[in-house]
Order: sequence, then C-alpha cells, then structure tokens
Amino acid sequence: MNKPLWICCLLGAALGIAIGLAFFDSPFLGFALGLGLGAVVGAGIGVRR
Repeated sequence: MNKPLWICCLLGAALGIAIGLAFFDSPFLGFALGLGLGAVVGAGIGVRR
C-alpha cells in the first residue's frame, strides 16, 4: 500500500469521527464515511504520481 492512501484513510477516519459526533450523533457512521472518503482520495492521489 502507498503512503498517501494510509495517510488519507487515517485523516478521513479521524475527521469522520468528529463529524459523525457533531452531525449524526454516531461516531461509527462518521468513521465509516470518513474512512471511505479518505480511501477514495488517497487512491486518487496515489494514481497521479
């Protein structure tokens, strides 16, 4: 696995937990959404290089 993918997954998960608690009142839903979006962004960054 490439570094941008790992970094984006971790950042997405951390932001997702915070956003999930703020808006959805569920850290698990935010974690799942953040992790998914982070993976998509990290994979996109890794392909461009």
